Amino acid sequence: MRRPAVRPDLCRNPAEPTLNGPPANGDIMPIPSATVRQIITASALAGLVLAGGAPAQASEMAAAPCPVSGRATHEFGPSPAGFHHGLDIANTAGSPIKAGLAGTVTSTGSSGALGQYIVVTHPNSMKTTYAHLRRASVGVGASVNSATRIGEMGATGTRDGRARLHLEVRQGGERINPRLTYSCPR
Repeated sequence: MRRPAVRPDLCRNPAEPTLNGPPANGDIMPIPSATVRQIITASALAGLVLAGGAPAQASEMAAAPCPVSGRATHEFGPSPAGFHHGLDIANTAGSPIKAGLAGTVTSTGSSGALGQYIVVTHPNSMKTTYAHLRRASVGVGASVNSATRIGEMGATGTRDGRARLHLEVRQGGERINPRLTYSCPR
């Protein structure tokens, strides 16, 4: 039994290249599981209702200030090196990084790929990871608010040595596009 091709305009991650119609062989277009999770997460967030009964708009859901100034250099989504699970924002080494949202620092440390990092758990069980830091200004257990300076931008864990913040957001254990939460520069 032949199944219809998936409509790429309804299923694709915005960061993926656009296809011009269904695959030539008529087979079903494979959708990466990370893309499916992104669609499901965006659908769930789209159902949120604000106080007063009005449906939440994407711009209202991403109302938290960006933790750092600069320019986006690598978006969430597929990339030549594999799926990129965060948003990279570049600026000068030492640029201040703020928490963006209130929460508690639940982890700090260093890893090969992330370099020096901080994880903040927010009241709604969402977690934000701030990576490639030159220096952390807070420790585990610290309470932070959106204006709290938590560290400095650096290049730890990067291959090219360029300073940036790797911003990663998890909701219910699943990585989601940070732009659903933070209003960061393009």
